[in-house]
Amino acid sequence: MASSLQTLARSGQGDTELDKKMKAASKAAAEAIVPEAKKMVPVRSGALQRSIKATSTRRYGVIKAGTAARTPYALAVHRGASHRGSKARTRATKYLSSVIYKVWPEIVDEYVKAMNEIARDFQKRHGVDRIQRARR
Repeated sequence: MASSLQTLARSGQGDTELDKKMKAASKAAAEAIVPEAKKMVPVRSGALQRSIKATSTRRYGVIKAGTAARTPYALAVHRGASHRGSKARTRATKYLSSVIYKVWPEIVDEYVKAMNEIARDFQKRHGVDRIQRARR
């Protein structure tokens, strides 16, 4: 589907409305994960918990946590970190990656339904189910 829209865009026939619908479907899926991730993240000041946000492109949803300026420790909390000069290591809290598996059954049906609707709109507007890429 995405490659079909890319091919149309290259040919000057891009469909921005379908692009927006794809981006909205991806963001809705990502936003369903955010509340669960906020429940799992360890909280001291709450800054890391507040920094968890969902964004998207038309191809996929993205969940971001932390910023370099305000919460530079976000990756260390998620993956764990080793301390210089010792064999000690802080325990990892997979607050993003582990939540995806928990929420997956809830979001997959809605995402597939939204993408199928977009595919039907694409077929109605352009009269094809998909566009074959030109061979190079």
